[in-house]
Amino acid sequence: MNEAVSDETRLVAVCNPNNPTGHILTEADMDAVVDAASRVGAWLLADEVYAGAERLTDVQTPSFWGRYDKVLAVGSLSKAYALPGLRIGWVVAPEDLVDELWARHEYVTIDTTMLSNKLAALALSPEVRPRIIQRVRDYVRRGFSTLEEWLDGHEGIFSVVPPQAAGVAFVHYDLDINSTELVLRLIHEKSVFIVPGDCFGMDHFLRISFGLPEDYLKAALDRIHELIAELQ
Repeated sequence: MNEAVSDETRLVAVCNPNNPTGHILTEADMDAVVDAASRVGAWLLADEVYAGAERLTDVQTPSFWGRYDKVLAVGSLSKAYALPGLRIGWVVAPEDLVDELWARHEYVTIDTTMLSNKLAALALSPEVRPRIIQRVRDYVRRGFSTLEEWLDGHEGIFSVVPPQAAGVAFVHYDLDINSTELVLRLIHEKSVFIVPGDCFGMDHFLRISFGLPEDYLKAALDRIHELIAELQ
């Protein structure tokens, strides 16, 4: 980061927990990111939408908010709360910047529905929030066990660094086919959609969602297996 950040840098963006790998930055990593941004006076945009979807711990991922005076911390109900249909998220930022963000929000989005706001308030209430977070973590933990077992059954083809959080894994594959081509074949031939590594600038990787009901996940993995068998 110190090599990439220069006096011309105005914004440093970081995703923690990470999409697509599910990796969580250590405290030392977070300090290094803050140091790099503060050295040149750049804003730090922290995408923290997967905080709360931890797989290995019940401790929520720490926020970048409060570590530096030029931080924008972004949260959402779509990932760790599994409520994307509400279309609600938030930004924690310095007070003067919040006013500017409101003005842009009014221009671009106008508003969300009253029902969405009511349901969001309920989801974030002290009584309900812990239950939703636990439900998502249960899906993440069961789902990765299922995915890991499936990957182990394809030794020599797939490998993965186990994600620490989020219901997605960034899986490497050893097949002579481009990731976008592979995904398009999965869509058209097997009615399964995963994200090609090309979307992240890394061919021969696939982002596979596993935070799903087990029967649904297993059915999708069976279909992926069918195509893999045809490619071998």
